[in-house]
Amino acid sequence: MKFTWGHGIIIFFIIFFTWIISFVVFTFSENNDLVTKDYYKQGAEYSKQIDINKRSAVFKDSVAIKNVNDAVQILLPSSIASLKTEKEVYFYRPSAEKDDKRLTIKQGEGALTIPKSELVLGRYIVSVSWFKDNQKYSVSKDFRVR
Repeated sequence: MKFTWGHGIIIFFIIFFTWIISFVVFTFSENNDLVTKDYYKQGAEYSKQIDINKRSAVFKDSVAIKNVNDAVQILLPSSIASLKTEKEVYFYRPSAEKDDKRLTIKQGEGALTIPKSELVLGRYIVSVSWFKDNQKYSVSKDFRVR
């Protein structure tokens, strides 16, 4: 049997459709944790988050997050620690939603120590939130667990 241009076209289409099908299978098996489930709701409330960030700008440098031996330590200034409300700490891992962690700092406490065994090594966005005078405050920082 002789190889003709008709055979070449058939082989091209077989290779092309195989590539398309493998690309579709690969795309559906990818992790898409970067998209939130309530995307539109978050977009509509973004102006509230801007107001919270403006209010909280004074505290940005006073909240400290450190790698200490086998733990991660979050230190709050005395002005925040002395508040009679609980503070929420949220470790957001952009690459994997299952690695996110939400913790609380009890009333009157100014530090939180988390063992590194509870966190996955890598990049996090750490947010510390609290209420003062019925207004929400929040400080977010990029942090790398090493």
